[in-house]
Amino acid sequence: MTQTANTSSVSYFVKLAGTLLLISVVVAGLLGLVNYITADRIAAINQEKTAASMQEVLPSASYEEVEYTGSDALVKTVYAASDGGYVVEVTPSGFGGEIDMVVGIAPDGTVSGVSIISMSETSGLGANAAKESFRAQFAGTSGTLAVSKDGGEIDALTGATITSRAVTSGVNAALAAAADLG
Repeated sequence: MTQTANTSSVSYFVKLAGTLLLISVVVAGLLGLVNYITADRIAAINQEKTAASMQEVLPSASYEEVEYTGSDALVKTVYAASDGGYVVEVTPSGFGGEIDMVVGIAPDGTVSGVSIISMSETSGLGANAAKESFRAQFAGTSGTLAVSKDGGEIDALTGATITSRAVTSGVNAALAAAADLG
């Protein structure tokens, strides 16, 4: 009787494992299909967000992507604006992951604006980096910036110093990239 019970238990677990494997394969296939179907639309939406952010930080008639040969890994893409300024897309790491943002650099080398394209920061804390009241602190600045806790002039978000430092480092990377190109 023990032999039959063991065989029955093994058979049960094999069926259970097979069922779970089948469900996993089906779900993975469906997720892959949805990703394949939506990938182009997601890319188009991200492109639209980036274009709108570029106009927000440095309004210009046109932008042309330029080659960035610097070594700063935060710099993703650099665009030369028709007015002589630059828009730099940077991706610093915040508390919740990468912050995809663009920084406008006016022809005189000062920050004309900062726009957050996407981020995964904590709601009510780090997510406040997207608010105009925080981003406006960067307008008109140049040189190397730091948050006030580090002796700088940028007021950190309450409870979100890591995010504040990340945005500031992204602005610093954009300023350096524009200075290298200009």
